[in-house]
Amino acid sequence: MVRAFTHQNGEASDELFLENLALVTFTSQDLHSLVQSPQQARLIGPWRNRNPRIYRGQGWVAVQSPLGAPGTIMLLEELVAFGVKCIILLGYCGTIQKGVFLGDLVLPLEAIREEGTSYHYLPKGEKSLPDFGIQRRLFDFMDRIGVPLHQGPIWTTDAPYRETTEKVRRYRMEGVLAVEMEMAAAFAFGRAAKISVGAILIVSDEVREEGWQIGFFSPQIRSTKKRVIEAIIHHLPELVSL
Repeated sequence: MVRAFTHQNGEASDELFLENLALVTFTSQDLHSLVQSPQQARLIGPWRNRNPRIYRGQGWVAVQSPLGAPGTIMLLEELVAFGVKCIILLGYCGTIQKGVFLGDLVLPLEAIREEGTSYHYLPKGEKSLPDFGIQRRLFDFMDRIGVPLHQGPIWTTDAPYRETTEKVRRYRMEGVLAVEMEMAAAFAFGRAAKISVGAILIVSDEVREEGWQIGFFSPQIRSTKKRVIEAIIHHLPELVSL
């Protein structure tokens, strides 16, 4: 697929090669913050007709993912086909726990598979798990930035308008921290492709039985995003060496 979209400009496959580490965001603002850092990442020209916004830094690349599991995994498949071996996702989630709030951080240790994409990569019944080495490293980095940090299971769905009161209550009672749309598929893909996949999620909204509180543009979210991205940039040399 990548060659089909880039060959028309005469790009050779070796010009499409990517670094080992990929930082994957889900908003253009987060991508911009990463690549406008002192690292001064540059656009990768040969990808322009397939994915025009992949940036290259020193030993890493950064890119924005589509929302939802299928689009995310299409992107990860193509990144891995051209050399990526370690992926860190910077995403968002909605808390379903009473003690987890807007602007907090969630480090998923398992993703409940209530979407379809993961079943193309892992058999039914197997758990979708991140790379625990990456998650431990991210915990060490994020535990120092002054933002409440939670570790545990999350719930991945591809039907956000079917996050029913009954499901929210059941998963909350089971200790599930939050709900989002991509991680179960990303972790399953990592296991199937034998690459390392980790994630850090910012709590952007609160999904309660009594109602929904949106916080996408709140001061808490802006403050947390700034601290998280600064920490990632500061620790890039260590992440590149993973």
